[in-house]
Parts: sequence; C-alpha cells; structure tokens
Amino acid sequence: RSGETVVVGFSGGADSLALLHVLRHLAPEWGIRLHAAHLNHLLRGQESDEDAEFVRRICSDWAIPLTLERVDVERVGRERGLAVEEAARQVRYAFLGRVAEDAGAKAVAVAHNADDQVETVVMHFLRGSGLGGLRGMLPSVSLAGLRVASERPISPEIRLVRPLLHAPRSLIEQYCAEHGLQPRFDRSNLDTTYFRNRLRLELIPYLEAFNPNVR
Repeated sequence: RSGETVVVGFSGGADSLALLHVLRHLAPEWGIRLHAAHLNHLLRGQESDEDAEFVRRICSDWAIPLTLERVDVERVGRERGLAVEEAARQVRYAFLGRVAEDAGAKAVAVAHNADDQVETVVMHFLRGSGLGGLRGMLPSVSLAGLRVASERPISPEIRLVRPLLHAPRSLIEQYCAEHGLQPRFDRSNLDTTYFRNRLRLELIPYLEAFNPNVR
C-alpha cells in the first residue's frame, strides 16, 4: 500500500538485482519506500565478502537503506542437525523478518522466479507430496507461517511476496542485460551435491529431452 516500506531480499544475483531495480523505478509511482537486506552466509569465503560489498555499493549508489548481517550457516546447520540448504533458508527468513520488524515493513519481497517454481514442484514430487506441495510457492504468504526458527516472534501481519514468480530466469537475465546491470554469480549454484542444483542442472534438462515444454 502507498506509504508502506517494503524490505527487499538482495543477494546481489541477477534475480534480486532485477527485482530491486524494478521496485526502485516503481517506488515513486506506488508511494512505497524500499529497504534492502543482505545476509552473508559465510559459505564462500572472500566471494561472500565481495557479494556483500557489491550489495553495499549498489544500495549506496541507488540511495536505498541497507541492513547487512553475517551468519555462520554451516555452524547453525550443525547445531540444529540440518542440511546447509535448510539452515540457510531458516536463518535467511528469520533475518528478513527481523529487518521488516525493525523497519516497520508489512512486506518482504524476494526474487523467486518461474524456474525456481519448476524446481520446487519437481523436488516436492520426488520427495513425496500432497496437493499443497505440488501447488508450489505462492505469490504471497505470511512470513510467520513458514518454518523459521526465529529468536523472536515474527508478526503475522508481515507478508513474504514474490513479484517475479511469473518470470522465467531467461527473461530476468535479459532484463539485466538491457539495463546494463552486472549481477554477482554464486558459484555454489553449480555444486551438484545440493539437491536443488542437481534438479536444475541434470534432471530438468533431461526431462526436456522428452518434452521441451516440461517447465
């Protein structure tokens, strides 16, 4: 709504860079204020630090307030008995919830796209799922309703919104190229020890050999 603050999860990758760029241009028309949030997971050493510096520089150039924090996700995973992917998800959403509370925001925007949706549905299908899982991600959900081990309660009024859920990754990359945006690249996205990466890089391309429209 006009007059509200929107927290934008900003990793520095193509998806979140495009999202922040779009919302920056829409903000005056919509009457909203933006507040970027970046969590350094400390998983890739110097590259993680360089991502954080990239995010800081972009937000400074675009005059967008930024909250930047660091969390040792591997340590959190060991303490909670979680895989790194799940530990990262939990601490990231808890962080975004805290930032939203502190900024007085009712919405947290993240940059999940249509290809992420494909991967999510396929992952749920393979692991076994009811209709809720096969539905995939919703464009808007209560942040407090997600499985997040937050140190303090998250207000049920805060919504997690996914404005780019309809857009394929190829369109987002095209947008970045057309607007001269140079995102960071996370090399861990190529690591097939992560289940989602195996789906993205191996299984879904294999399925496309049977049906090019499988996505």
